Amino acid sequence: MLRLIIFSLLFSQNILGSTSFKYNFSLIDSVQFISDSAKTDSILSEALDFKKALQVLNDKSQITYELNTYVESSINKYLINTSLISRMLGLAKYYFPIFESSLDKYDLPLELKYLAIVESALNPRAKSRSGARGLWQFMYPTGKEYGLNVTSYVDERLDPLKSTEAACKYFIKLFDTFGDWNLVLAAYNAGPGYIQRKIYSTGLNNYWELRPYIRKETRGYIPKFMAISYLMENYETHNIKIKKYNVIFENIDTVLLKQQVQYNVLSELLCVSDQTISYLNPSFKNKIIPKNSFVYLPEFAANDYLLNTDACSKFISSVANKEILIDEKRILYYVEPGDYLGKISRRFDVNIFQIKNWNKLKSSKLNIGDKLVLYVRDDIEIKDNKIINTHHEYIVRKGDTLWDIAKKYKGLSVYKIKIVNNLKSDNLKPGSKILIPIT
Repeated sequence: MLRLIIFSLLFSQNILGSTSFKYNFSLIDSVQFISDSAKTDSILSEALDFKKALQVLNDKSQITYELNTYVESSINKYLINTSLISRMLGLAKYYFPIFESSLDKYDLPLELKYLAIVESALNPRAKSRSGARGLWQFMYPTGKEYGLNVTSYVDERLDPLKSTEAACKYFIKLFDTFGDWNLVLAAYNAGPGYIQRKIYSTGLNNYWELRPYIRKETRGYIPKFMAISYLMENYETHNIKIKKYNVIFENIDTVLLKQQVQYNVLSELLCVSDQTISYLNPSFKNKIIPKNSFVYLPEFAANDYLLNTDACSKFISSVANKEILIDEKRILYYVEPGDYLGKISRRFDVNIFQIKNWNKLKSSKLNIGDKLVLYVRDDIEIKDNKIINTHHEYIVRKGDTLWDIAKKYKGLSVYKIKIVNNLKSDNLKPGSKILIPIT
């Protein structure tokens, strides 16, 4: 009897008059055991709220949003655990302006920004089992087709701006092929060739009619997209809180770095955390920024770099030349029986070419007892070979000048003393201690 009452109520609200709405009767069946009529009203109200909210999306989007059992089921799954939506809301403040700018440039539906959540959960380093990478999950050949380069240092599929530009161009091609945004979404997931074959074999060109004949993953893909679109637009209705991140997302600028530099060096130089640099520049591999690269930084850090470009360049060069050590230490290693460069490099987690460069080796041949200079991470423990200090202390005497001190040590300059000790001026206080780099 209750089923009949609810069916009548739905019909009177003209919900069933829409072919896009198929109410979930398994949900209604569960209500038969609830005596509290207020809970029944709540279920009806929720269905009506979903339909109303999705209609708002429909009115402003080129994409056709529908409420049916599949979409409603997907919405309810995300409502059971809202942590994903909470995280996406926190990340959206950085990524969505990037997406919206490109989508607007190509006159594409702005709601396509929600597809990146389905694809990667807004993780620019996301990697699928099949090898797709980035926010928009480009495979290597497709990425290359749309101008995304992959090298030893950079994977542009992970670059938020460049990958979004490529995704927009791909959306345009798919829409030119299918002329329907729901089919475009299905083709983005399953591949345009697969969807075209299904259309030809079934004679159906409506996604919801075609849905029973396509693979399981793609059957759930569009309902997920519509559910996420709904929840991202209506999160306050469901009391979903925005997750806060300890990363600077606002006021981002770019600078051109002409020298190769590691993240930890840039972090030390500009007082920006590794985490922020990594979040803003996900396309660089192994936390190394190759020379002549544009880097995204918080505005204050970008301004600091531009105002002090020469000093910053000298600092980076000093680190590269091992005049300044960051998160590493200098050791002397004496070659033992059975040693070779590959074995030593693995032991100390450095590269063979680095060992050869540091020691000006022209070949890979080693002799027992040879002395090698190595620069290793601070956290590597050395037990069975000699460790030497990279600096020693000098106590400033009355009348000392930086020039006088530099002359006492071979290969030492005033600039090296100032950069190692972070000195802003040439003034020295008698009795104070300064570090002298060992060359």
